[in-house]
Amino acid sequence: MSGRLSPSMLRTLQAAACIVIIMWFVRTASHLLVLLLMALVLAYAFAPLPHWLTRRFRLRKTATVLLTVSLLGTLTVVTMTLLYDSVARMRERLPVYHERFMVFYEKLVLFAGTHGIYLGNSSAASLSTSERFLEFARTALKEAGGFLGDGTLILILAFIFLIEMVEEAGTKRRPLAEKLAYYGAGVQRYIAISAELGLITAIANLAVLVAFRVDSPVLWCALYFFLHFIPNVGFILALIPPTLLALLMLGWEKALLVAGALIVTQMLTDYGLTPILMKKGVEISFLEMMVSLMFWGFLLGPAGAILAVPLTLTLKKFIERFSSDSELEVEDGALADT
Repeated sequence: MSGRLSPSMLRTLQAAACIVIIMWFVRTASHLLVLLLMALVLAYAFAPLPHWLTRRFRLRKTATVLLTVSLLGTLTVVTMTLLYDSVARMRERLPVYHERFMVFYEKLVLFAGTHGIYLGNSSAASLSTSERFLEFARTALKEAGGFLGDGTLILILAFIFLIEMVEEAGTKRRPLAEKLAYYGAGVQRYIAISAELGLITAIANLAVLVAFRVDSPVLWCALYFFLHFIPNVGFILALIPPTLLALLMLGWEKALLVAGALIVTQMLTDYGLTPILMKKGVEISFLEMMVSLMFWGFLLGPAGAILAVPLTLTLKKFIERFSSDSELEVEDGALADT
């Protein structure tokens, strides 16, 4: 038996080693890569607007980019104003929420005690001491500062990518812009479809929350819209805050009704609209979504949940093109030999 490895086995081991090295690099530089990839995805989300302006009004590149930034900036200001108003209203009602929480927790402890379940000596008052609140506030402010800095950098990078993607009418695309357009076509379709589905479901959820008189319905619907870009998991995360708020303010019966209504709207979207739109625009299965969530979440952290599907679509596109190029090289080599 020969101690040497066969050429095919050697190529397999080399490919596995390369994959491990690449995964190690991605995980090590995950923070920097997340900023870059988030900016690129954001640029893909904004790119259709300047392209439409260029085709519709024949504007020059500079005017198109400036108009796009102005429109998106206005939309961002309006959205942030509405969200700030909702957050301010919630902050004003914090004493009421605190009081309802204390009453609910004491009832929970009493109910658990009557059924032989003891939650310890903790009380609702001990859960809301000023020291813990200040510690939480300091942590939240620190995280918010870091998020604000990262968000600013992402917006600047997205603006740079957007400038590279936009081309004037009648001009030939540069090589980088052509590569970005080729590998980002599926990503743009996915973002457009997800945004459409998220907006439809968010409006339906807004009607549900307004009907049940849940506090800050606009805030929860905006949260749902953004979390909708996390497949399968985002809905669960968006369901928790309004349900808990309904539990505190309206009782467990209304909370169950609110959760049930939100689940129904999500199911109507998942089993009604999503198969139709996703089948036409994006070729990715439920299994691929779940595997991509775990894989990219492991490499990139929490942001990998948002980037999972776009990265998977791009990777599939790269593998398809690499395979086709390899087949062409093999065919050309066979013809040359003959």
